[in-house]
Amino acid sequence: MQSALDQFRISIGRVRDLIALHNSVKAQATGALDVSDMLRAALVLSVSALDYYVHEVVTLGMLEIHRGYRSEPEPSANTTQSAFSRFSVSLGSARQDRLMAIDIASWLEAEIQQTQGYEFFPQPQTISDLIPTISNSILARLNNTAWLENEIRERLGYQSFQQADKIAEAIRYISNEKLWDKVASQMNKPAKGIKQQLNSIVDRRNKIAHEADIDPTFNIGSRWNIDEMLVGDAVNFIEIIVESIHQVLQK
Repeated sequence: MQSALDQFRISIGRVRDLIALHNSVKAQATGALDVSDMLRAALVLSVSALDYYVHEVVTLGMLEIHRGYRSEPEPSANTTQSAFSRFSVSLGSARQDRLMAIDIASWLEAEIQQTQGYEFFPQPQTISDLIPTISNSILARLNNTAWLENEIRERLGYQSFQQADKIAEAIRYISNEKLWDKVASQMNKPAKGIKQQLNSIVDRRNKIAHEADIDPTFNIGSRWNIDEMLVGDAVNFIEIIVESIHQVLQK
C-alpha cells in the first residue's frame, strides 16, 4: 500500500508547485491581474489527492487481504461479516476462477506443462515431487487478481472519499481501527475538530468545483475570498491527515 502514499506525496508536491507559481506571478504582476484562481485550483487538487489516496489504499489493501498478506477486519457490531466480506463482485468477473475450480485437474495439468515442460509428466513423479509444483501454480493463480482489482476499482470509482465519514466508511473495508480516534491520537487533536476542519476544506472545494466559488450575497462575479495562508493551511492539514491515516493502517 506504500505506492498509494508515494503517489499522494507526488500529487501534494504538484499542489505546492502551483502555489509557488501563484506567489511568483503575483509578486511580479500588477494588482489589476487576479491570479487567485491558481489558489483555487491548488485547493481542488489537494482534495483530489486525498480522494485518490483513499481509493488507492483501500483497493491495494483489499487485494492484500484477498492474497492473504493482510488480515481481514473483524465483523462490526450486529454483523456476521466484515465490510470486506460483504463487498460484492459480479459472477461474470469471477467466471474464470469458477471454471478453474470446476475442472482443476485440467487446469493444473496445463499450468504444470507450461512451467515445467511437456517432458515433466512422462517421468516418474512422487507426491513430494508434485506438491511444490502444484503449490506454486495455485499460489500464482491466487496472486493473479487483475479481475478483482478491476472489479474493486469499478465499484469504488463512482464514490467520493473526501468527507470524514465517507473516508472512515472506505477504510472499514481494510481495517478495524476507529479511524478518526486513531488519527486524533496521531495528531494530538480532538477527533471531532479534525473531522470538522476536513469537512470545511471539502465544502470549500465543492464551492469552487461546483459553484465557481461565487459568493451570491454580493454583486455578479463576486467570489469567496481566498489567499495563500488559507490554501497553505488546508494543504498542510490534508498532508498530515493522509500521513496519519497511513500510519494507522500500518499497525
